[in-house]
Amino acid sequence: MSASLVSVSSGELVRELISRLHANRPSALAFDADGTLWSGDVGEDVFRFAVDHGRLREAARAELERQARNRGFECSSDVNATAKRLFDAYLDGHYVELEICELMTWCYAGHSLSEMADLASEALAATHHAQRLNEELRPILEFARDNQLRTIVVSASPRTTVEVAARAWGFATEDIAASTPRVVSGVIAAAMAEPVPYAAAKCVAGRALLGGAHWLAAFGDNVFDMDMLREAEIGVAVRPKPALRARLAEMPGVRVLDANFQSS
Repeated sequence: MSASLVSVSSGELVRELISRLHANRPSALAFDADGTLWSGDVGEDVFRFAVDHGRLREAARAELERQARNRGFECSSDVNATAKRLFDAYLDGHYVELEICELMTWCYAGHSLSEMADLASEALAATHHAQRLNEELRPILEFARDNQLRTIVVSASPRTTVEVAARAWGFATEDIAASTPRVVSGVIAAAMAEPVPYAAAKCVAGRALLGGAHWLAAFGDNVFDMDMLREAEIGVAVRPKPALRARLAEMPGVRVLDANFQSS
């Protein structure tokens, strides 16, 4: 590991955060969701569950078929099969990741928000989400809440899914920025309400939540979190994926919090 990188335990990181607190300066911590707060991707978990169980609805058909035709793909009479074809294209490198984040947000068109929450809860239970929390973050979250630091989540996964998933860590709905579909009379439409919090847009979304609070630390696991890690006073790479680990030298002073560094 490069000499510019610092590997820390949860206890060491808590002690550093304490040393940087100021009584008259409200501070906050921001967390990416997938791969950071938990292993895996809850947006993909719910999407796969939905298409495997035929849960997508006709309200999504027109936009899914438009997306497929624009890429030269065949459409299916089953809207779920068309959605799966597009996701498979993403896995094969033929669909931009930002655009698949959007698709996995608006593809639930026709669901009410309460129905979407029920679907997310069912899918996350089936994929054992509660057993996939990255436990090395627990002392950090406990420290933040004991010291009345605001904790927020900034994620490119669908808002309702992240809200359901983040309850396992005690995050409130108002402390979450995520990929948000247009909602009309309480029902999801096949369109986006606002840009996905992705890459540099994560900083914009985080600042909108934090207001004047000092961004003390940011936690992420992938290259798309680099802007957010740079934005905070302390950037923390949590179980960094190879793509992020390869670029950590570009961010001198970043802390690396691996699962192997849990002890105090």
